[in-house]
Amino acid sequence: MAKFYSWLVNKLRHRRFSMSTQMKLLTFGAIYYGDYANWKHDPKPLIWVQYSGPEHTHAINIHYLNRIDKAWLANTIYIIKKAGQIIDGRTFYIFLKTRRPSIIKTAYRMYFTNMLNVKLVSAGITPLDRMIYTNMQDPWIASLNEMIKPSEIAFGVGRIAYTPTELRDRIIQSQNAVDIRQAKVGSFGAAPWVAKR
Repeated sequence: MAKFYSWLVNKLRHRRFSMSTQMKLLTFGAIYYGDYANWKHDPKPLIWVQYSGPEHTHAINIHYLNRIDKAWLANTIYIIKKAGQIIDGRTFYIFLKTRRPSIIKTAYRMYFTNMLNVKLVSAGITPLDRMIYTNMQDPWIASLNEMIKPSEIAFGVGRIAYTPTELRDRIIQSQNAVDIRQAKVGSFGAAPWVAKR
């Protein structure tokens, strides 16, 4: 049996394997730039990925945004990344639809995944900072990458999003908490600012 495994390892050594070109799924929360084979108006889209499946990719084409919407999106990306917020594509879509419906109306697009030939130009809210393609000349991308680079975000606040069990535990803990007006401070009795009844 050992001969078989050594033969197999020798046979596979120095070979490269890759997935089919039909399965290039993109990461939610990252920004990609490149060519789109089935284009109507924009042959080289700059997209913020909302969802990517084997057939379709839902994204926001940043080229269609005005300056105010771009600034709002960059600020939102910065806040989400700095706070360590855990968010999915559907939740972010609902957030956009309620806070900034103009982005959804003007820039939301659906692409065929296998017709996209794109490169990662900004990590967005993902931890893919080391994988970005740095030759992008777009000033908005350059300023966004500068704003969300890890050295700028290192001193962020603690986590905001919690798992359902952590959230339930926090709710139970707050429900069982004693009212501060009735709380005892040391051995001095009631808190001094509480009026006696």
